[in-house]
Amino acid sequence: MLDRRLMAASGVAVIALAVSGCAGTAESTDAGEEVTSLTLWHGACVTPEVEGLYEAFEAESGITLELVDIRCDGFENATTTRWATGDRPDILTYHAIPSLVYPLNPAENFQDLSDMDFVSKAFATVTIDDTVYGAITQFPEVYGFYYNKAVLADNGLEPPRSMADLVEMCSSLQGTGIDPIIESGASGWPTQLIPLLSMAEANQDGAYAEAVLSKEETLDDPDGPLVAGLTLYSDLKADGCFNADATTTSFEDSLAAVIDGEAAVTVLHSNFYDSLVTYIGGDRDLLDETVGFVGLSLSEQMATANYGPFGTFYAPKTGDAAKEAAAREFIEFATGAGYQDMVDSGPLFPVYEGATTPDGFSELQLSFQEAAETASPGVNAGIPGFVVLKDVTTKILADQSNPIDGAKELALSVQQAAGAAGIDGW
Repeated sequence: MLDRRLMAASGVAVIALAVSGCAGTAESTDAGEEVTSLTLWHGACVTPEVEGLYEAFEAESGITLELVDIRCDGFENATTTRWATGDRPDILTYHAIPSLVYPLNPAENFQDLSDMDFVSKAFATVTIDDTVYGAITQFPEVYGFYYNKAVLADNGLEPPRSMADLVEMCSSLQGTGIDPIIESGASGWPTQLIPLLSMAEANQDGAYAEAVLSKEETLDDPDGPLVAGLTLYSDLKADGCFNADATTTSFEDSLAAVIDGEAAVTVLHSNFYDSLVTYIGGDRDLLDETVGFVGLSLSEQMATANYGPFGTFYAPKTGDAAKEAAAREFIEFATGAGYQDMVDSGPLFPVYEGATTPDGFSELQLSFQEAAETASPGVNAGIPGFVVLKDVTTKILADQSNPIDGAKELALSVQQAAGAAGIDGW
């Protein structure tokens, strides 16, 4: 069972509980008009299980899903840029954390899903100001470190149990020809993960995020968790713990480097499991023999987990009543009639009450679940403007900023975004 602490995002926006229902047909829309197709924007690295869900919906409803692939690198910017032009899909797959949903102006642009069946059955929904805007169908993304088992064992190392262990591991691997940590600066977003994960202890039950939003804590406090995380990241870079081409490496390359034993660890999230399986030729047993996963915080083995964009569905307001109704029917199917088949096809850990857990999880998948049970929610989940963290860390990686200036830049971003979102006291 998932730890319910993952649902505590913040006082202003809650990723809360929620589902099921029957799939509709093109002829059964509430608007009474036949719908033959729906546009669906999604990340191009969508998992096979979600693709199977799409196909099942098409077979059940007779409605064709016109998929619009958005490249996974730069997914957020590509989506928001297109959104800003006024272009709208009938169904949107996007992040679940409120800080990334705010810029899409959900109150104005998304259908209110609060009255749908799934709300009462899901472990979490995307809920902002007591209104449900998004349906989550996937297990949370668990953030931590993928490590090559043989690289660590051959060098007399155990999997790290804290960021302090990570620093020691880096020192031990210096001069071996193996990159201690492979960083993915070309992909942008992974650079924020070490500072973000380092704050997991401070943010148990969302405590640090709540303190920031209530102004009991300031992000640019030199003795605070954010500056500590940014300082750790800066020190790892200065100590040569990252790959020499860290600013030009993609996250796909970093996964391959860990599997191939060219690097000891990389920090990413659990939803790249299918990518790992694909890279290793589909051999899940070999993957288990090669790669392990562990969640780390500053001084504990504690992961960070947020519900992610894969399989998180929104129904935008498009002005076409028939298609808006059909989009809701897709969400009913995804969270109801089509849900168990998707879970079984993974296998996936279910996130709806009443769904059964299938057999056949790999050792690596079980390590994700184990890490999730004690994980903290990401500090970035409920704080508007926190998306700038990736820009801050990318600058530090490129020697264009430092921890104090980076914390000030992030604090200013949060101040502006929280004010724009109308949060009390900002």
